[in-house]
Amino acid sequence: MLHLEPTPHGGDAAPGCVDFSTGVSPLPPPEAVLESFRAADVRRYPHPTGLPLRERVAELHGLPPDGVVVGNGSVELIWALARAFAGPGRSAVVLTPAFAEYAQAVRASGATVESLAAEGPPFEWNLEALLAMLRRHTPSLLFVCRPSNPCLAVFPMEAVRAAAEASPGTLVVVDEAYQPLFEGVPPMSPGGNVVVLRSLTKVFALPGLRLGYLLGEPRLLRAVQASLPPWNVSAPALAAGRVALDCLGQVDAVRAEVARLRGAQQALLAEAGARVDASGGTFLLCRVPEARAFASAAVQAGVRVRDCTSLGLPHHIRLGVRLEADHPLLRAAWRRVRELLE
Repeated sequence: MLHLEPTPHGGDAAPGCVDFSTGVSPLPPPEAVLESFRAADVRRYPHPTGLPLRERVAELHGLPPDGVVVGNGSVELIWALARAFAGPGRSAVVLTPAFAEYAQAVRASGATVESLAAEGPPFEWNLEALLAMLRRHTPSLLFVCRPSNPCLAVFPMEAVRAAAEASPGTLVVVDEAYQPLFEGVPPMSPGGNVVVLRSLTKVFALPGLRLGYLLGEPRLLRAVQASLPPWNVSAPALAAGRVALDCLGQVDAVRAEVARLRGAQQALLAEAGARVDASGGTFLLCRVPEARAFASAAVQAGVRVRDCTSLGLPHHIRLGVRLEADHPLLRAAWRRVRELLE
């Protein structure tokens, strides 16, 4: 692992810089979730595997508790999957552009990574090319981000199932961390060699809570659970997660308001001369001449954007959707960046 470098991420805006680099909901978290977090008893250890939350999640999805693993954010579960199913002499396939932690976790396990890039915009993957790659490499893991972050394309359910059936020895990991925030994207169901990652923090604006879960066949998830340390999810996070499940009735309203804000933000970007190649959920993907230079200039203009170079798109930056109070600043910053780069 000595050759690995940390992967860059959004969410680390400097003081005085407005953060457009992440994709969590711009709306405030449910007060009931915050109250449960504050009221949690931290004088006692939480359950070693988060059983109280696993039972609630299992009930929601019609699964046994052993069909759920909870993690300190879904990224912890990505790394646990790599430890459990990758390793030296094995390989994984990643549909790109993609969250960099899929490949990072696989490489850290000692396995190799192959990728299939989406063509576009509009972005989409060639299913026949994927099936050929699966036959050629017989990977231990296939990572599918659905909807994709950052290109926002949705790999069809039928294509996921086709890949799983074509390579029964491959564990297909469908990451749906942002799915609740996208209109018209039904959730994928786990089963067979398909497991599904979900997050409880994106839709309710709780990224600092660090809480995600994995759904799948118990025979597969036992290996993932064994790859995690005990007490990996804190008592406050477990308490907040149980209450967040009670708030899922608010998701439709959150999604609708996010869509309205995204439309307003996209309109002002058009006024500023931006080219938006894709939009969906809490994201806008914009084409720029050179992403690193643009992101650096944006900081000088007072906003933090996500340089997508590390995600496989060196000519794109990603913007998170924010409240309307921040929109005029974004428009002014966009114009200022263009002046700085001319």
